[in-house]
Amino acid sequence: MRFLDEPSCEAYDVVVVGAGIGGLCTGALLAAAGRRVLVVERHDRVGGYAHSFRRGPYLFDSCVHMIGGCEAGGFEGGSVIHEVLRGLDLQGRCHFERLDPLYRSVLPGLDLRVPASLDELERELADEFPAERKGIGDFLQACLDIRQQTHRASMLRGAYDVMKSPKRFPTLLRLRRATLQEILDGCIESPHLKAVLGTLWPYLGLPPSRVSFLYYATMLMSYVADHAYYCRGSFQSLADALASAISERGGELLLRSCVRRIDVERGRTRGVVLENGMHIAAPTVVSNADALQTVHEMVGEPAFPSSYIATLDRMRPSISAFVLYLAAELDLRGSPLAHENFFFSSNDHDAAWRSSLAGSPEWFSMTVPTLADPSLAPAGQHLLVLTTLVPYALGRSWRALKPEIGEHLLGLAEAQVGGLRERLRFRESGTPRTLERYSRNTDGAMYGWELSPSQVGPGRVGPTTPVDGLFLAGHWSQPGGGIYGVVTSGMQTSRAVLGLEREQDLWQALGSPS
Repeated sequence: MRFLDEPSCEAYDVVVVGAGIGGLCTGALLAAAGRRVLVVERHDRVGGYAHSFRRGPYLFDSCVHMIGGCEAGGFEGGSVIHEVLRGLDLQGRCHFERLDPLYRSVLPGLDLRVPASLDELERELADEFPAERKGIGDFLQACLDIRQQTHRASMLRGAYDVMKSPKRFPTLLRLRRATLQEILDGCIESPHLKAVLGTLWPYLGLPPSRVSFLYYATMLMSYVADHAYYCRGSFQSLADALASAISERGGELLLRSCVRRIDVERGRTRGVVLENGMHIAAPTVVSNADALQTVHEMVGEPAFPSSYIATLDRMRPSISAFVLYLAAELDLRGSPLAHENFFFSSNDHDAAWRSSLAGSPEWFSMTVPTLADPSLAPAGQHLLVLTTLVPYALGRSWRALKPEIGEHLLGLAEAQVGGLRERLRFRESGTPRTLERYSRNTDGAMYGWELSPSQVGPGRVGPTTPVDGLFLAGHWSQPGGGIYGVVTSGMQTSRAVLGLEREQDLWQALGSPS
């Protein structure tokens, strides 16, 4: 795989701005469909939030912890990662380790390892909460119905076609504006069980009372219906595989280079202008960058209808995060730690959310990737990635806040892993400012737009824009954040560029058996 210092020519069929997973997926699919593609990335490596970094003998994932849908045989609408890798002939380039349990949920009076299998999850929860057996089944069935019906809806032209078919999409239409909390309250009585089933809310950046049930259900089913996986060698391997698919099909990847401006003339894209002033001609530009910056800075408001600008300005970006990257000499044989662990000080996820907004989070997740892939650290050592959500603006500079929140988070972790401080061999932290600097996302947003009921599905901007030839991909576009979401976005954007209505048409355009 070759990364270039400058483009080999001055004209391409497609320029992709940003080499996050959504941009890489779009670029790879379009290159496989015969388009001449140039991907421009300001960072020194591809992957966006999925990139990894090395510190001495340690290899850390920056943000991604696990993904679903990496093997064939998933439920309807599943196996998305597998289908893309197969469609691009990348099978064997990435090696996935199946994770089980899916996560460990630690709450006052309860410590539960949640299985990464739909049947086992239902059975385990029913054994732990026998009085809730029916409600558990109802909740999981609603989640599965949503996943299947959203997949069928994605095959249609738009939301209007879904509304015309209420018998095909009964659960989707009934629950499209629901929050996770509303569905939990309708199915479950036990506060403990509600807290366990809502444990993964930090993955979507909103508590159960505010997060879209549709998106949460789709995410949960991607893990328990299609299983959860870690990418051996870090998730950089997935990003590199997609990048190789671009270069092997005649595309180019330009690193350490910024797009200064997307050139638009008379309502149509003409290409991009790089930071060094070089003009690259292209009838199609796909922005995997922040949608606000794409519209306001790289293109300019005059190129868009006022209604589109008003829609963007109404939308709310997601929260950011504080991450503590640790390496420690630990013997975890017999330890209750799982790959993914969530520690909450109460059953009240709204209280946890409020503590995050105040900059004093009383909860965190601990990822231990070396349980799945010991090669990430020297023998006898483990990596621990501590994550909590915090807003970008807390009234003080992150230079001052960084050590305070880092010490606070480390103290919470040491209460769970005794003697952690004295066993530390490496420590580094990332703040919302760090995320903003590397991604240029507004205020270091972790998930693009917030994943509230009004900002998923038709409420989120789609891949097409009012500017002819300009498309969006990634977590600022439909369907939303997370690796599963941005890969799906890459598929949808590729179909829009190619003028294809169905997913099946995309695979046929690639000559794939998918």
